[in-house]
Amino acid sequence: MGVRVYVFIFFVLSIIGVCYHELWLDEAHHFLLARDSNSFYELIHACRNEGHPLLWNSILYFVTRFSPNVFYMQLVHVLISCLTVVVISKSNLSVGEKVMIIFGYFIFYEYTIISRNYGLSALLIFLLIQAYSKNKEALLKLSLLIFLLANTHLYALLFFVAFVFTYIVCNRSTVFSIKPGAILTAALIVLAGWLLSVYFIMPPIAYAKKFMSYSSYGYLSTERIVNTVTVCLKGLFYLPDYTAPNHHFENSHYFLTLNLKLWVLYLLSGIAIGIPILILRAHVFALTLFCSFLLIFSMVYFFLPLTYGARYFGFFYLVFLACYWLARRQVSRGWVRLSFVIFALQFINGMYAYSMDICYPFSESKNMNDYLKQVRIGKENVFILDRTLRPGISAYSNEKYFGVENGALLSYCLWDTTLSDSMLKVKLDLALNKDSSCLVVADKPVGNLLDTARLVKLKVFDNSILKGENAVVYRYQRKAGDK
Repeated sequence: MGVRVYVFIFFVLSIIGVCYHELWLDEAHHFLLARDSNSFYELIHACRNEGHPLLWNSILYFVTRFSPNVFYMQLVHVLISCLTVVVISKSNLSVGEKVMIIFGYFIFYEYTIISRNYGLSALLIFLLIQAYSKNKEALLKLSLLIFLLANTHLYALLFFVAFVFTYIVCNRSTVFSIKPGAILTAALIVLAGWLLSVYFIMPPIAYAKKFMSYSSYGYLSTERIVNTVTVCLKGLFYLPDYTAPNHHFENSHYFLTLNLKLWVLYLLSGIAIGIPILILRAHVFALTLFCSFLLIFSMVYFFLPLTYGARYFGFFYLVFLACYWLARRQVSRGWVRLSFVIFALQFINGMYAYSMDICYPFSESKNMNDYLKQVRIGKENVFILDRTLRPGISAYSNEKYFGVENGALLSYCLWDTTLSDSMLKVKLDLALNKDSSCLVVADKPVGNLLDTARLVKLKVFDNSILKGENAVVYRYQRKAGDK
């Protein structure tokens, strides 16, 4: 198939997918950071606690100058993924491999239908590999791509480190034959990309300490060791739990639901690491790149608070694809067939996730916003009593709501600000009793904050794919005689 055919089919299916996909917390939060920043400087300040470089948020800032409609963010994200498809379709992979990869779980669903910065990382990783395979001496082009890649995500920054290390180790003779001026320019660009990325990834010290305390597992705990050892298994051989109750397949890992003995998990993890090493062993650069990324990722991941999202482990799949592209001509037929099985597994996962997202709401945010519009009486106030629910509704309504973090009107989350329950109750009492009635959205019992006798349950939203994106809508009514 030609490039245009791949792109056309991918674009049409992706547009259909995003039209059925409801934004969840992370998508909406970053969209709102951009939408509600009145200047680029304000965006920079708002993003200081996010732990992400600024490239994706910068793109969203300019998108939201054009329109506050979330669809345009999704459209831009789909177009970014279409560029990724163009790059992959021009690779030396077979037609079957291209189809399995392009419509696989990570490329087609996790990094396209869900609008986050990971799609940018995927595009730039493949652009970098394409540029290297064409001319490894084009240092200016390589350094500019590395600069951009470093500013998409922490794990992309780790790939940046692995790539630079591998390039120097495997191309020592080539490096010394290039003009010193070109080397110096490239080095400065790479260094600038690293510094800029690290600056925005590292939050202020006070919040960094709070972030690091989120995990209750000690560094020598079994949970931390198992989760670090299994990173390659969960990425390269990602298999969601198709039998998860209430279709909560997102971020589930089937292997971890089987209550396997530790030695079995360690064995499976060792196999998951050994297979790509054996596949890539004939190509020194590809093998060194994959192994160095594995080592760097594992060391960083071990010391971070434990994260379980499939999107994080998907970087192993991206890096394997990049290395496989480089090594493809030197991979024996048997290992090519095994690689195809890996790609086919992700293709099946991608089709499953895509169809589930069409059949069920990924998040209840859009449905809740539509319902609030229906039952809202005039300009009746809406109170959302969980900050993780607020961004999704705010992104669709284009409104700000009472922020449980500080009592002010907010859209995106303030991660470094929290009110005590007693202070939140005081602020809520003052705000709720200004009008005769208001709407309340909550995802857990609110008896410690509100007088439940005044609450009338209106509707329960409990059908989302993603856990934590369900809630109940109430009407809060003042009693006759209340002042």
